[in-house]
Amino acid sequence: MTAMDENALVERVFLRIGSADTDEQLEVALGKFLTPILLKLNSSEDGIRTKVMELLVHINKRLKSRNKVQLPVEALLTQFQDPTATPFVTNFTILYIKMGYPRLEQGKQAELLPMLINCLEGRPVNQQNSLLLLMIPALQYLKFPSSAEKRQSMFQLRDKPQISKLLLDYMMDILLLPYSAHALASSTASGPVTVPPGLSEYGLKRVLGENPMNPESLEKAKLGILTFLGADILAESDIVCHYVIASSDTRHSVATSADMELKRIMGSIDWNSTEILNKLYRIFQGTVVIKGQTAVKPEQRRVPVCTRIRLKIFPFFLKSKEAVSMFPSCIQVVFDCLFGANLNAKLRIMAVQFVHHICYNCDATKFKMFDAVLLSGMVKLIGEAKEDNKLRSLAYVAVGKIARRSPERVAKDITLIQQFFESVCQEDVETRLAVQEALSLMSDAFRQLDPTNLKLMEALIMQYMDKTEPQARSVAVQYAVAVFPSNHIPSRYILLLASGDTKDDIRGEAMKALTPASDTTSTTTTTKSSLPDFVQMTQYIKEKASQRKESHQRYTTGNTVLPFNPTAYTQMLIYLRMCLSNDAGGETDIDTATEMMNQAPLISKYVNKLLVDHPDSAGPIYTYIDMLKQLLAANSDPKTMFCLLEVVAVAADKLAPEFLTNIDWLKTYMFSTKEEIRQYATQLYAILIMHSGNHNLISDTLQELFTNIKSKSESLEIQHGSLLTLGYMIGRQMRNNYTIGRIEDMDHASTNGHKDDVTEIVKTMVSILKGSNASLSLAACTALGEIGRNAPIPLPSGGEGDNKEQITQMAVINHLISMLTKSEHTNKSKERAAMALGYICIGETQFAHQKYVMSELFNAVTGKQVDLQFTIGEALVCVAEGKKSILARDLWVEDPTDYQNKVSDLKDEMCYYIQQLLTVYIPHNNQHLRQAACIWLLILLRKAGGHVEVQKQIIEIQRAFMKMLSENDEITQDIASKGLGLVYENCTPQQKDLLVSQLVDTLTTGKTVKHEVTADTAVFAEGSIGKTPDGGSLSTYKELCSIANDLNQPDLVYKFMHLAHHNAVWNSRKGAAFGFSTIAAQAGEQLAPFLPQMVPKLFRYQFDPNPKIQQAMSSIWNALVKDNKKTVDTYMSQILDDLLKNLTSNQWRIRESSCLAVNDLLRGRQLDDVIDQLPVLWETILRVRDDIKESVRTAAHTACKTLSRVSVKICDLDNGKVGVRAIEAVLPCLLTNTLHSTVQEVRAIGLSTILEISKKAGKLLKPHIPVLVIALLEAVSGLEPQVMNYLSLHTGTQGTQEKLDSVRIAHSKMSPMMETVNKCVQYVDDSILPELVPRLSDLIKSGIGVATKAGCSSFVISLVHHCPNDLAPHAGKLMASFLNGANDRNLSVRKAYASALGHLAKIAKDSSVEKLIIRIKSWYLEKEDENAHSACGLTLHAMSRHSSDALQRNAGLAMPLAFFAMHQKKKIEEGSNTNTDPTVTIWEEVWHEITPSTESGIRLYLGEIVTILQSSLDSQSWDTKAQAAIAMGTVATELGASLSSPHLNNLLVALISGLQGRTWEGKEELLKALSTVCTSCREAILKESINNQPAIDQIIEVVIKECRKDKAEYRLEAWKCMCAVLEEYQIDRFKEMWDIMIPVLEKSQSKTKSDEDDDMGSNMKQTICECIYLSLGQCWPHTPAVQEECEKKFLNLLITSLPVSTWKVQLSILKSLQKYIERLHVLQKDSIQSTNEETSENISSIIQAVLPLLGSATKYSALRVNGLAIIETLLLKLTEGGALNLTSTSDTEELLIATNRLNEDGTWEVREKATKVLQLLTGNKTG
Repeated sequence: MTAMDENALVERVFLRIGSADTDEQLEVALGKFLTPILLKLNSSEDGIRTKVMELLVHINKRLKSRNKVQLPVEALLTQFQDPTATPFVTNFTILYIKMGYPRLEQGKQAELLPMLINCLEGRPVNQQNSLLLLMIPALQYLKFPSSAEKRQSMFQLRDKPQISKLLLDYMMDILLLPYSAHALASSTASGPVTVPPGLSEYGLKRVLGENPMNPESLEKAKLGILTFLGADILAESDIVCHYVIASSDTRHSVATSADMELKRIMGSIDWNSTEILNKLYRIFQGTVVIKGQTAVKPEQRRVPVCTRIRLKIFPFFLKSKEAVSMFPSCIQVVFDCLFGANLNAKLRIMAVQFVHHICYNCDATKFKMFDAVLLSGMVKLIGEAKEDNKLRSLAYVAVGKIARRSPERVAKDITLIQQFFESVCQEDVETRLAVQEALSLMSDAFRQLDPTNLKLMEALIMQYMDKTEPQARSVAVQYAVAVFPSNHIPSRYILLLASGDTKDDIRGEAMKALTPASDTTSTTTTTKSSLPDFVQMTQYIKEKASQRKESHQRYTTGNTVLPFNPTAYTQMLIYLRMCLSNDAGGETDIDTATEMMNQAPLISKYVNKLLVDHPDSAGPIYTYIDMLKQLLAANSDPKTMFCLLEVVAVAADKLAPEFLTNIDWLKTYMFSTKEEIRQYATQLYAILIMHSGNHNLISDTLQELFTNIKSKSESLEIQHGSLLTLGYMIGRQMRNNYTIGRIEDMDHASTNGHKDDVTEIVKTMVSILKGSNASLSLAACTALGEIGRNAPIPLPSGGEGDNKEQITQMAVINHLISMLTKSEHTNKSKERAAMALGYICIGETQFAHQKYVMSELFNAVTGKQVDLQFTIGEALVCVAEGKKSILARDLWVEDPTDYQNKVSDLKDEMCYYIQQLLTVYIPHNNQHLRQAACIWLLILLRKAGGHVEVQKQIIEIQRAFMKMLSENDEITQDIASKGLGLVYENCTPQQKDLLVSQLVDTLTTGKTVKHEVTADTAVFAEGSIGKTPDGGSLSTYKELCSIANDLNQPDLVYKFMHLAHHNAVWNSRKGAAFGFSTIAAQAGEQLAPFLPQMVPKLFRYQFDPNPKIQQAMSSIWNALVKDNKKTVDTYMSQILDDLLKNLTSNQWRIRESSCLAVNDLLRGRQLDDVIDQLPVLWETILRVRDDIKESVRTAAHTACKTLSRVSVKICDLDNGKVGVRAIEAVLPCLLTNTLHSTVQEVRAIGLSTILEISKKAGKLLKPHIPVLVIALLEAVSGLEPQVMNYLSLHTGTQGTQEKLDSVRIAHSKMSPMMETVNKCVQYVDDSILPELVPRLSDLIKSGIGVATKAGCSSFVISLVHHCPNDLAPHAGKLMASFLNGANDRNLSVRKAYASALGHLAKIAKDSSVEKLIIRIKSWYLEKEDENAHSACGLTLHAMSRHSSDALQRNAGLAMPLAFFAMHQKKKIEEGSNTNTDPTVTIWEEVWHEITPSTESGIRLYLGEIVTILQSSLDSQSWDTKAQAAIAMGTVATELGASLSSPHLNNLLVALISGLQGRTWEGKEELLKALSTVCTSCREAILKESINNQPAIDQIIEVVIKECRKDKAEYRLEAWKCMCAVLEEYQIDRFKEMWDIMIPVLEKSQSKTKSDEDDDMGSNMKQTICECIYLSLGQCWPHTPAVQEECEKKFLNLLITSLPVSTWKVQLSILKSLQKYIERLHVLQKDSIQSTNEETSENISSIIQAVLPLLGSATKYSALRVNGLAIIETLLLKLTEGGALNLTSTSDTEELLIATNRLNEDGTWEVREKATKVLQLLTGNKTG
């Protein structure tokens, strides 16, 4: 094309555009030429370009004033995207796009959005910003396809990351933009820019643009952005930050919408994503300028967000583990929130919580980079945050956690720990706990202190140990334990002080730390180094004691001053004894005196060494003894006395002389009231006396003590102490003599010429032994035993034929045996007697009665006396060993090994003893003897396991114990198992393998080597199941079979056989368990092959219902399994398989144990490998939940709860694929097996589990929604308390019931079930609805319970909002279901269903809506049920609110019904004070909602209204007829004269037709309607020739007929109607009405009573009188002839009745008198001159009748007003006719007086009337 042609073309376009006169022409021209003309800007000719520019200027000017002219935006966008377009063209193109796009319709803007987004790619920044400004407001108009794939393909943003980022950044700026931004725009033009939080200066300018959005537009834009982001167009990880920001918006709509979307995607978001966290940090902090990084332009630097947004972001930092590793952002955030400019209390707390989070989760390497900074920040915060206790508490704990992670930061500085110790004393109670926790966390940091700091720490702890605050003391104890090693003396001293603390927890912690077993800090395994050195510890305590005795810290009791309180002092001395034992090489973790005595030889060597090394009185031993004596003086404790006895006894030769100088103080303790004190003190006294070397002292002491035991006057304590002392002294002396071969000297030793008859003393002891005093008998046993243990008893041997009076060794033995066998003696006495027998046999090398004693001890078994048998066992070992027993040595100083070596050549009876046990007593028939023999074997192995004879018989002993494992006695089994353990320790490897194999076989199968059920097999414990007919106990198999025969039920024998076998097998298994636990720890290698079979069974056996079996199996498990968790994890699948198989066992104990095992198995373990077994486990455990046995049900319930918890935990989307698998496995199983169960508990636990899983399952719920939602909706009512239904049914009124039901519904909506249902809504789409809707429809129809029905309604409404397009095809079905239940008797349900119908109508087809309204109409007109009427109104009302468009389209059907229904008679509910009927009110709201006004609505639907009213008037229901009549009255009132044929004709015909027939209740409404129609449509009715319309005369004839009806109330309405019509149409029927009404009036006023009067109350009579007088006035004719005829009698009636009537009747009379005067022909202007004297009299009579009502006696102002009105009318008539002279002078004067008075006193209305009357009377105007 040539330049000329091109120029001509531009000229023509210019002409076309310029000649466009109208907007339409201009729009057409621009649509055709604007895009091509822009291309001409590329022309090479300057003239053409100039011409085009002129044209564009012209276009711009015209467009500026014509906002409605549309531009070809779509074509412009296409041209803008053309890659060949030059920048010059695109710049102008975008100008017209910016101008034209906002002018488009909303739908068109939304349609062009994808093109607009495509235009962004590769464009300059300013063009992109312009396009984005256009795009954002249009997002709210987008309509997305239902399919996610279609939505994504519509924009294809996932394939354009750069465009997505640009769009998301811009949207973020919009979401951050405050609603006051439009005000910012004006301020930026005039001054410096104020950038809102979260934005940069550049970002603010680009989102504001040239025309900033106002707050409402901005809110809509933000909502549009959220809608766009929620359409699955972009990845969830890209948009989650936008939701977080929007959820903190100040506008509720935006925040709520964002919050819902955030909850929807929460489960699928990875909060550890670096990308998401970086975004949140950038938004939180703004732009942080860091040295060394690329600088950001000042205008592009973002300001930190406000506190409101920070509070929303921070919880996500706390949720993320990765957030703590993002340095330096994590530290900057903390310090900004704690010490920044705008501080917020919540943010500061979150910041410190974030520090805790950092301490827990930050990588160690990164943590080292900023731990010091964090620590200083927390310390600073503690100092500054004085007012916020919670914040300071968190900061304290944070310091502790930092120190725990980085101990080196605090270890070198004691100042911090000192500050915290001070805080423990100074802070408030709650904060102290935080400080205490912090100190506990920090304690490990100070383990490796240097000596200087260690000394400081000692001083600090010592200082705070004496504080009054228990927290300070507690922390001091903790640091003494944690910081120092267990052999550190000062710290142990602190702990010893704490052991006497008043607080139990502090005391307990200190005691625990002082026990060697609790020491965890020691690096060595030897006990030697775990305790301080005895010498040093003694010296330290001595120094501290001397200091404290001089200070206020001393303790005073009586006259004694102690350095410490007795509790702490006692513990110090016990601890010193432990140190002494430790240094001597003994064990320290022993408690009993017997165990301590076993260490005496070791301690003896060490004490003697110390005495050699430190011989002076200041040495450690003497110091220790002084402390013991000092404490004993104040507090006589047995432990203290034993320590003193021990230290003296082990070195008696060296220490005795020190005590002998002042030994009398010891006698106080010898005769103490405490038996233990006496026992130790007497032994100490004997040792001291016997080591004195002073024979005189010994002899005197013996004599003194002997005198004491013989004296009857001495106290029991003195006799007891003397007896014990004699035993110890004689025993020790005889040992010395016997040992050196001088026994004969003992009886004849003399000191100072006095003979000590030891034999006499022993005989006295024997006599005391036989005495009646039990306490002295025990002492005698002890004394004789001690003498016999050391040497032969100094008595003749004796024999079986001895004289009974003779005291011999045999006599002593027999008496001891009698004590052992007789029942009157206590167990303690028997045990002492047994041990005395044993001791007597070991004091002599060849004791003559050894076998006799053994035999008698065997025979001493009389019953189940387990404790006694242990003592007898020890005695038997002594008897069997004789002099070779280690108990025959000097227990304090002689080593057991040395003694055994010394006596190894002596003979004993061990072989005989073992043979007796194995051959006689182990297989004995008496079970008590078998049990005793088992115990004796155990004691034998313990006391003499290394004896040669025992080793020879070890295999036989093992077999004996194996046999005992099958005993029907748990104690025997336990003892046998322990015996096997001892045997195992002494077995060869081959024997060990055999033992393990037999035990495993017995445990897993219940089989023993040989086990038979015989007639005497004890199936049950004796007496546990009742007695036989002869009174014997039922226990053995033989007795049970006998009972079966007696019952004539032989089949019971088989059951008893099974029971006997089962019991025997179980006893074997249980017994094996006892044995197994003992050897399992020693037989690890031998047991390894059996583990896969044993572990599952053992795991289950631990939970057997029988506690003893449970204990036995647990002991095996603990012995066998070293790492419990690892073992169970390893065999998890096998254990679960075993449990699944046994959960349904036919034995209840197995079912119960399996349930308990399941409960334990599932807790705290990973179930990833057993997910596939969970459904089967659920099914099985739920079946057991309904077990026949209660204990099994209880166990199953516990297992169900645990299974529920672990199912919820594993069914979490955060678990990734594992969570997906778990949900797919568990949820369908629960839905199938629980929700429809007949067992209430199963339903409850299933429902709770489903609810918890649903909270975490997210979108994975989708496939299960049809079943899940229905089940939850059913459960809403199912789980409601039954009392609610009872209350609802028994409430007094409907209003009360409705309030109650409303509360129930509101409560149910907040229930977890409905919350889950609401969460499911978001996942419903067209793939779910086909299965969901039929189920939902059935539930709507058949649902039970108010909450379920309301829940169905609420769910459907949510679906209408969520997926209207998908739900539309199913709307009809749902509407039918709701309509079916809409007439429910419960008002709340009717409202809920109506609301659902109202929402569904919005999306349903028009035909469905039409059918609904037709159905509603037929219901209302055909049913007389109030509920149905209420449902119809509620439904249409809901439609008017929620789908008014659909109702408008069907208004022709609905509005006539609404008009008719709103005229229903309003009913006053009983107990209510209002006369409003809610149903009628609803219909009125429907009518006023749809129609512009009542009149216009009636005109619009008049034909339909008249039709429905006509048909209703023909109804059989009286209420319907009356309702139709009322509606007709409204039609006539509203339309008035405009109501004409044919509708007027139809109404009149219907009303006249309806009046025919008998009177019925409510028929008066027809009369009222007819009256209203006749008075409102006068002109139309007078045209009686039109369309055969009823004439007025015809109407009057019909009504006058009704006036003669008998029913009084109805007759009154007929009179009113008649008179109103006659008055309106001025028709004369006065005579007829007079004839009808006067007889009734006379009857009403008659004083004689008739039957009719009886039915008529006084109120009714008054009403009749009112009506008659008023009606006669209304129908008073205008015809002169009739007036002349009736004037006198009518006036006379009124005047005579006036004074005698009530005030209401008087009012009616006055109104009639007014009408009489107004219509009286003779008073008319043209007739008044011809009046006669009679008229004057009438006037005077009227005045005289009215005057009394104007007087002061009348208290009703209405009477005065109406009286004055009559006078005024009368005077006006006379004045107009110039006939005032007709009033007499007296009448005038009376009137003047009355009106003057009323003019001054009365109401405003009365004064006004009086003034007018005065004016007429005087002829003057008065103001």
